[in-house]
Amino acid sequence: MARLDQLGWNSSRAVPAFLLTVCVVLTAACTSSGGKDNEKDNAATPTATAVPSKSASMDPAEAAKAEAISAYQSYWTELPKAYAVPAMEGTELQRYTSAEALAKAQAGVANLKALGQIMTGAPVLTNPTVTGAELDKKTPNVTISACLDVLPWKLIQKDTGQPAPLPSTRATKYVVIALVERWEDGWKVLKSTPHGDQPC
Repeated sequence: MARLDQLGWNSSRAVPAFLLTVCVVLTAACTSSGGKDNEKDNAATPTATAVPSKSASMDPAEAAKAEAISAYQSYWTELPKAYAVPAMEGTELQRYTSAEALAKAQAGVANLKALGQIMTGAPVLTNPTVTGAELDKKTPNVTISACLDVLPWKLIQKDTGQPAPLPSTRATKYVVIALVERWEDGWKVLKSTPHGDQPC
């Protein structure tokens, strides 16, 4: 049986630490995978609150915030695709992430692969809201708070297709807070932190 810390999960909160991003809690057996690593299971696109479209009449600051939220939503669209294989290839995660967020996504893929597991379905992200912004800095950034429901995101043993065991006390719907920066090639999620002690 794998320890939670081996999987990058915060065992005290039963929330995945490799989530910058992720979000269910893993405690599955280390069973070897019987499937191919490049095999894709269809992952549903996470539901997200609509972001106002950028228009000529939109205030530049509000437009920047909307773009940052859109990038964060795209991050939650791409992450389930990677965990459904598991592999980074075939996703646009590197377009929307960098730094800690990218490293944790890569670690999550590696952990799932090592345990012979995949994740099916997708989390539901709602009410993404900019709670802080530093748009005048050399590298503009915003802080985004949202509610993440990971109950629809299932951890599966790849060789058997059976659900992997999870702690009964795990948090399944909680606040996530992200740091997003605007780079030359667009907004990137640098960090996405789950707060399992803050239900939403």
